[in-house]
Amino acid sequence: MEVIAGTRNVMGVATPVLEILKAPGSTLALPVEVCELQAKRRELLETLVATAEYEKELIRLGVEIARVKRIVTMLEKILIPRLLNTIRYLMMKFDEMEREDKVRSMKIKALLAQRA
Repeated sequence: MEVIAGTRNVMGVATPVLEILKAPGSTLALPVEVCELQAKRRELLETLVATAEYEKELIRLGVEIARVKRIVTMLEKILIPRLLNTIRYLMMKFDEMEREDKVRSMKIKALLAQRA
């Protein structure tokens, strides 16, 4: 029996692909019962290979989902609140600078008005 293994990309995750090339078959003249058993065995092997492929795919997808979930949680709980605080701080700073510029320009106008 020969099985070829490869990979395919499912949602950015490399998952295995298994394919049976040569399954055991009957080349000799055997009784009908033996031929039926070999056919069942071939079917069982194909099902087993497909099950192994799906199992490994699900495991890898589960690991990737857990990794993405941790990243999303970090973004929601840490990074986004930090960015919002930084934005809030910068807006307060810019508003304060704007008020200072207005007061400074008003004082300069008053000083120029006194000189004139």
